[in-house]
Amino acid sequence: MAPQETEKMEISEPTCEEVYGPYPKAIPTPFLDKEGKLPPKDKIDEAKNMFDLKEYPDYRDVGTPDEWVPRDGRLVRLTGRHPFNVEPPISLLNQHKFITPSSLHYVRNHGACPQLKWEDHKVKIGGDSSCVTSPFEISMDELAAMEARELPVTLVCAGNRRKEQNMIRQTIGFNWGPSGVSTNVWKGVLLRDLLLKAGVNERNMNGKHVEFIGVEDLPNKVGPGPFEEEPWGKLVKYGTSVPLARAMNPAYDIIIAYEANGEKLQPDHGFPVRLIIPGYIGGRMIKWLAQINVIPYETRNHYHYHDNRILPPHITAEESLKGGWWYKPEYIFNELNINSAMAKPNHNETISVAKEISNTYTVEGYAYTGGGRAISRVEVSTDQGVHWELAEINRTEQATPYGMYWCWIWWKFPLKVADLVGCKEIWCRAWDESNNAQPNSPTWNLMGMGNNQVFRVKVHLDKADGEHVFRFEHPTQPGQLTGGWMTTVLGKPDSAGFGRLLEVQGPPKEETTIAAPSKELGKRTYTMAEIEKHNTEEDVWIIVNDRVYDCTEYLELHPGGIESITINAGADATEDFVAIHSSKATKMLEKYYIGNLDKSSVSTVKKTEELVDEQGRKLALNPKLKTTVVLQNKIVLSRDSILLDFALPTPEHVLGLPTGKHMFFSAKIKGETVVRRYTPISSNYDIGCVKFVIKAYGPCNRFPEGGKMSQHLDSLKIGDTLEVRGPVGEFEYKAAGNFEIDGEPCTATKFNMIAGGTGITPVMQIAAEVLRNTDDTTQMSLIFACREENDLLMRSTLDEWAIKFPNKFKVHYILSDAWSKDWQYSTGFVDKALFEEYLYSPGDDVYNLMCGPPVMLDRGCTPNLKTIGHKKSRIFSF
Repeated sequence: MAPQETEKMEISEPTCEEVYGPYPKAIPTPFLDKEGKLPPKDKIDEAKNMFDLKEYPDYRDVGTPDEWVPRDGRLVRLTGRHPFNVEPPISLLNQHKFITPSSLHYVRNHGACPQLKWEDHKVKIGGDSSCVTSPFEISMDELAAMEARELPVTLVCAGNRRKEQNMIRQTIGFNWGPSGVSTNVWKGVLLRDLLLKAGVNERNMNGKHVEFIGVEDLPNKVGPGPFEEEPWGKLVKYGTSVPLARAMNPAYDIIIAYEANGEKLQPDHGFPVRLIIPGYIGGRMIKWLAQINVIPYETRNHYHYHDNRILPPHITAEESLKGGWWYKPEYIFNELNINSAMAKPNHNETISVAKEISNTYTVEGYAYTGGGRAISRVEVSTDQGVHWELAEINRTEQATPYGMYWCWIWWKFPLKVADLVGCKEIWCRAWDESNNAQPNSPTWNLMGMGNNQVFRVKVHLDKADGEHVFRFEHPTQPGQLTGGWMTTVLGKPDSAGFGRLLEVQGPPKEETTIAAPSKELGKRTYTMAEIEKHNTEEDVWIIVNDRVYDCTEYLELHPGGIESITINAGADATEDFVAIHSSKATKMLEKYYIGNLDKSSVSTVKKTEELVDEQGRKLALNPKLKTTVVLQNKIVLSRDSILLDFALPTPEHVLGLPTGKHMFFSAKIKGETVVRRYTPISSNYDIGCVKFVIKAYGPCNRFPEGGKMSQHLDSLKIGDTLEVRGPVGEFEYKAAGNFEIDGEPCTATKFNMIAGGTGITPVMQIAAEVLRNTDDTTQMSLIFACREENDLLMRSTLDEWAIKFPNKFKVHYILSDAWSKDWQYSTGFVDKALFEEYLYSPGDDVYNLMCGPPVMLDRGCTPNLKTIGHKKSRIFSF
């Protein structure tokens, strides 16, 4: 082989089709009627180009000026039959990913599609004589004969994801979903080469622009306009301009294109020629291009100003016409901002919980940015932005010779289906090389453009075809399609840059702060002796930060139960209140404020009163005072579970905890007072001690600090102390099926018990009391749900009870995450079928006792119990 031939082979570059092809088929599949009837299959299969299907117009185009254009029926129409503004379903974008079939590329048309011919059409390159020395006209054949530039470019409509903005407040634009974006490989001539041919000088380019004008005649939106030298008539052309310096810079790859994906342009995409400005919004890429003018000022074209602007959020349609807002250069939208969206899971897609809980689901989507910058990372969050994890990027595009990137990327993220339990939303966001990132919240603007807040897909636990499923909900659906969480009142953001959207809270109020007593408040001062008199359920006063509150009216409304308040009746509740309650609860408390504490009346000597039961035994628990207990034994049960045995104040003490109630643990952890409720596995029959089974919750992605109290308990050593107080709780089991809920007497012959994780302790406490008494004939059926087998606390005891008391107690287990091959019990999540098989049937003498994670109780237990026929009054949650 000759040396020169070898050198030629070494420098040859692969074509775009070799790099990115083969290109997807561009033959549309028109819908012939509303039911989606298609042309004969053989006609579609034999078609070599779109016009081979010209005799099969989409039924929506029949009778319009565009009936001659074959179009794909799967495209979602955003503005009715005409003009043609469409986006593909996001599932189809995901199917093809990097290169979009030309027939499925999004379309933005302002009017009828011009019927132009390749052999007749010419483009004029000219402009002001001070800028252009050799104006000329070029035919399509002449243009195609010039040196070509071919590259993939992602086009994005400026209104992509606009429907989300319209759900906040109506913009002046129609409802784009997240698929106003597509990528083709475009071929044409560099604009720079045409301008050089026209004699444009690369010196002194500041202030000069290149104007582009299409062939369309479109309606004038606003009148003659602000430019006296070029007033707008009733009909105007669609046009725009870019700075000359950008046009002449070869790194920016602005081309005059005549092919897409290896074929001549389709009519909706600008046949025979259009402008492609990589990194810019689609609205600047003039289709059906007729003129290119170099001028010493920015274009005065009507649509350059009255389209593609991002005005401040407080500017309404009326206000926009008063202050010259459309002509302020700072609000023009040219270069793309960063954005991303999820294509998978799709809207209303479902995943079977039982079948897929141990599997991994792949979340997928796209991301893009402007300026030739590369997407540097995409992140996914399943805890509403508290933590972000990196997705895997499929970087198909090769950088240009100037190191530019003009295309979207597609990404994927492996998500454990088990992690969807309790997950409310999946978020995605993108970053680019300049560390631009998507904001968490939207900012509304009049045109609804550039909408790029993090993309959020809600996760619902539903039931379909007799099984539990995770159902996914996108924020909106494009055009007039219904659905999406932002279409509901609760789906609106609190604000979007122009004030609060929902005035349900009334006018903003000043933050309520807990302060020292103030004479300006006009409230009286109470002594400690006066406050202590208000210590009954009918008359409850408490003190929080030296302020006095009458909580009597709130008792029945308190979500934590009556006793959580009455335990502090007539006393200082500051430590307990602050340790448990949020700032919202603090504001609610102010409604019951009656005055201030006279601090001089508070004795520094604490009262000590010893409580005894009916048998004269000393009681360790005191609802008014904390009791110190000492850890005397600690047994490790599993990798994250322990049994703690605490010694009561003396060997003669009993705990003093009625069956079914719980107690408070209080500890100083890293300088913060932490209070939590726990139920022991021991009872008043255990003298001198109290025992607990504790599951320690370490830090994880969703809870970076882990369980504060459980980790503290796990760290305790023999001899360490803990402060306890109680009893509290709404449920108290007496004997022989008799019990009280909120003080009201109830009777049952059967208990259905449902426990999740550490929720086993309260139901186990009741079961132990029933089984301990031979004359108690109450029957119990327990379903114990955990993630994996090692999480089944006290299983050996439960199994022993089932064998020893077969007529009174039965137990069934269900695991959600992992199980062995020889596992003989259920897997997945609790549901109606499980309850029907293993629980007692509904009846006035059947009560359901539940304790576990809120998501399990609220979504899995209560709805299914009600569906079976259990009355709400017969369902109790600890």
